[in-house]
Amino acid sequence: MSLSHVTDPGSATMKPGKTQLWGVILLLTSLKLLFLIIRQPGMTFYEDNDIAVNFSNTGEFFLFWDGIKNHTFQFPIYPSCLALLYTIFGIHPLVAGIFHVLLNALAAFLLWDIFHFFLDSFRLPAHVTKYNNTIVFIAIFLFCLHPGIAWYALFKIHPFSMDLLMLLLPIYFTARYWKNESMINLVLFFVSSALAVLTRATLIVAVVPFLILYLKQKGLLRATLLTASLFLFILLACLPWMIRNYHQDDIIGMSSLGGKDIWKGSLPETEGSNYLTNGSDCYSLLSPGAVDSIHQMTVKQQNNYFLGLYYKNVTERPGLQVRLFLLKLKNFWLFRSAIGNEYGSKAQFLLPLYKVCYLFILLLSIAALWLIGKRSLLLFIIPLLLSLEQSLYYVETRHRLLIEPFLIFLAITGLFYIYSGWNQKKRKT
Repeated sequence: MSLSHVTDPGSATMKPGKTQLWGVILLLTSLKLLFLIIRQPGMTFYEDNDIAVNFSNTGEFFLFWDGIKNHTFQFPIYPSCLALLYTIFGIHPLVAGIFHVLLNALAAFLLWDIFHFFLDSFRLPAHVTKYNNTIVFIAIFLFCLHPGIAWYALFKIHPFSMDLLMLLLPIYFTARYWKNESMINLVLFFVSSALAVLTRATLIVAVVPFLILYLKQKGLLRATLLTASLFLFILLACLPWMIRNYHQDDIIGMSSLGGKDIWKGSLPETEGSNYLTNGSDCYSLLSPGAVDSIHQMTVKQQNNYFLGLYYKNVTERPGLQVRLFLLKLKNFWLFRSAIGNEYGSKAQFLLPLYKVCYLFILLLSIAALWLIGKRSLLLFIIPLLLSLEQSLYYVETRHRLLIEPFLIFLAITGLFYIYSGWNQKKRKT
């Protein structure tokens, strides 16, 4: 049984449609591109940019980090795409910025079908479904204006925009498959799921709505076989990269950052983030002798060293680590005490406004979850699992930005649910 869009024959003229949305997305995207081309703002460079530059110049995927040449620092998708663009158009921050803006525009187009898919699965009352197009239109419009998402696109050479798109891609093909259960849509779902994992391992949560629906509609046996096939396909897709990592740096896995990332999350001084309250990064907690020693290690030895520090923190103070996990979970959904200290005064000035807007959205999202009931789990399972995954490692606000488009959608749905219910009640009286 496939899900299909809920339609209201008498409401087509009341709501903005896909064509109008495309116009808005193209307009806002054009304005962002004009800003980049005319202003050419200064960008913050991250390690992925160094990898892309090295890959473009030498054909070798690496960067110098912690004193040595590291071939397994990052997942392959974003640096490889950026390196290809640098090779074609030249190594310039503007190229990366345009790439990010276009990735965000593509994400906005995908959200039309994704949000309609979830609205259909919610089975909302008729007095709410007549606003479906309006809900989706407003949610995507706000996504396009989201200052945090735009900040990462316009001012940072960072994989965030790619991470966001790859989180959405398997969900988009989930919507496509349950609208039309064809083999091509199933294959596209498998391929997009593998690409998501090759972009960032935690994005595996994007496959969960598909598996929930498959279990519900096809039964336990077929769902088990499908799940096993999916994970085998993802493993086979990742295997060449893992073999390459083992050959290059003797690393078993997708990257050599696992030890360091989980160590960051075990530090009470940082609240399980990357930064201390004074804005210094977690490296400031290491002694100069320890840093010098790290610089003499191989990539594998460095990873094992940080894993050892993590195990030491866990075995010596296990209760503290449990409390720290809960604190990281809280910080994912709310804010760490020193949020933004690593940024300048302009960011600090804007943080109160961001906090107020986010809390308003969060409250409306909670109201929507309560009004929709258990059917909201199909959507909410994604941010919930991502928050639990990320809290095992380290948590910064940018990790939550990935799920804020879903929260905005839920908030708008809750708002229209309340409004339409109040309107209906008013008519009856």
